[in-house]
Amino acid sequence: MTGRPIPPVPPVPPALPAPPAHVQVTALQTAFPDYTFNLIRHRDDKVRFEALSRDGGDPYCLISEDAREIWQALHARS
Repeated sequence: MTGRPIPPVPPVPPALPAPPAHVQVTALQTAFPDYTFNLIRHRDDKVRFEALSRDGGDPYCLISEDAREIWQALHARS
């Protein structure tokens, strides 16, 4: 065993911020054309994402503060 020093472990980078809401909606619209997507802004400045089925399919409507939840739910159905 040599006396070589162990290189330091690089720090974990901070989590990247989520893209702006309108970018997330565009990504959802591109991935799931059978749904209409809306941004709902409330007085508390929180943004909620809404997905509505264009043909009455299941699920008909999803609302979440996290676009990833909608993505996961719709992706699981496709």
